[in-house]
Parts: sequence; structure tokens; C-alpha cells
Amino acid sequence: MGMRWTEKQEQVITSRNRNLLVSAAAGSGKTAVLVERIIRMITDQINPLDIDRLLVMTFTNAAAAEMRERIAAAIENKLKEDGRNEHLQMQATLVQHAQITTIHSFCLNVIRNHFNKLDIDPAFRISDEGELMLLKGDVMREMLEDFYQEGRQEFHEFIETYSTGRGDFGIENYIMQVYEFSCSNPWPGQWFADCRKELSESTMDEMESTPWMQFLMRDISLQLEELHIQMEEAADVCREDDGPQAYLPVFLEDIRILEGLMEQKATGSWKSSWDARCSAAWRLSAERMWTLLRRRTLASAETA
Repeated sequence: MGMRWTEKQEQVITSRNRNLLVSAAAGSGKTAVLVERIIRMITDQINPLDIDRLLVMTFTNAAAAEMRERIAAAIENKLKEDGRNEHLQMQATLVQHAQITTIHSFCLNVIRNHFNKLDIDPAFRISDEGELMLLKGDVMREMLEDFYQEGRQEFHEFIETYSTGRGDFGIENYIMQVYEFSCSNPWPGQWFADCRKELSESTMDEMESTPWMQFLMRDISLQLEELHIQMEEAADVCREDDGPQAYLPVFLEDIRILEGLMEQKATGSWKSSWDARCSAAWRLSAERMWTLLRRRTLASAETA
């Protein structure tokens, strides 16, 4: 007796000549449904397909091997029912050469079979992760050297904005993170071009209406609330009998600035003044720094 499929599973198995997206939880029978779909396609009474005319892609080699075994086993079971079926006999042979593979393996196979059209060396090979990291590092250093030699103002502004410390520390990581994120897009070059266009052609008001800026503003809002809670807790610790009371004014000043920012957010006034927000955020760090410097100076004077 064959497996009993649910209504939704039966729809997936029998649907033809259309794009189909199936979303299901782990262990819900996706692989079994896909195997049954393939078996019915190659055993169709009107228009049976050859298994080597299908492309079945998975994410891992283990999943691809399991899929091939399941399909081969299903074909063998069908042959037990109809051993003289020449089409099924052919499928039992073709299944070992069918395109049941991972996405990477399929792409590699396409490149190897059409290297002449891609104008690449047919003796190319796949590098390992360690080798790729070394190559990327070499290219990064050469690229930064070239930009330093050019001495363009926008490059120096970029270094000053995103580097940490006195040198250009952290710049390589920033560049690599953006590069790797761009590679998650189907057309990385177009993604970079769209980003540049959006930044260069948008006013501040237009920019604040973009999805990424709205997400950033929501994230800043949450961080403000969390930081305010932490500052209040720190101030309470300072107020304790044996607490570090000398730091209380610093925390109270930070709380005042944070509450001002939160009030602007609540009233909607901060949406009309980007410069005011930046200025307040700068004061949060600058005033804290000057307060600490004053206290250290006083402490040094008292010790002397």
C-alpha cells in the first residue's frame, strides 16, 4: 500500500507547468514529496520524462546523495510492479548520471563544460577557504596602498570616519563586510550602483523615508531606551552608601541628554532636525569625557 498524502502534498506532487514554492517545517516530508513528484513525472502515461532531463538541486552533498538513493529506490519499486517497462529500465540506469546535485556542484559543472565560452583557463581549480583569505588580504593591502598613493580627499575622509585609533585599524574589516554582503545579491555591481545613487540623489528628508533608514531609526530608539535604563541603574548604584558617588553627576548628565532625545522622539520633533540629533549624540560623549577629565584633574590636584 502506497503512502497517503495530504491534500497540500498531493497538490505539490501533481502540479505541472508552473512555478511552485513550497514552505514546510523540518520533518514534514518535503523530500518524500519531491521524490514522489519526480517519480510521477518520469512515469507519466502521456508524457513521461527522462530523469537526466531534470535538474534537482540541494544545499549539501549529503542531501543530494540521499535524494539520489531515494529516487533510485522508488524506481526499483516501480520495476518490481512492471519489470518489462523499458522506460523504467532506462531510468534505473540514467539516475546514476542525473543532475541531482548541490547548487555549487551544478555551477561548477556548467563552468567546466563551457569554459571556452567564459574565456577562462580550463585547468582552473577551486581554492580552499584559507587560500582565499590570504588572496583577499593581499588584494586588500594593494588596493589601500594604491588609494593612499592617489591621496584623494574622499578616501582620507573615509579613513578618518570609519577607522579606529590613530591608524586605519578596522578599515579592512569594514570593506570586507560590505563586499561579502554585496555578494549575497545576484548582481553585486548593480547593488553598489543603486546604493551610490540613493545616497547621492536623496535629500535628508527623502533618505529618512527609505526602509533602511526607518529600520536604523527604530534600532536607535530601542538603544536609547535600553541605555536610559542602564544609566538609571548605574545612578542608583552611585547613590548607595558605599557606592561610587563621585560618578553620579556624570550619569545624571547622560540621563538628562538621553531623556531629551527620547522626548524629541516622542513629540516627533527629532524627525525635523537631523543636525540636532547628531549634536545631542556628540554632547553625550563629549560632555561625559570633559566631566571625567575634570574629575581626574581634581583628584590629581588633591593627591598632590
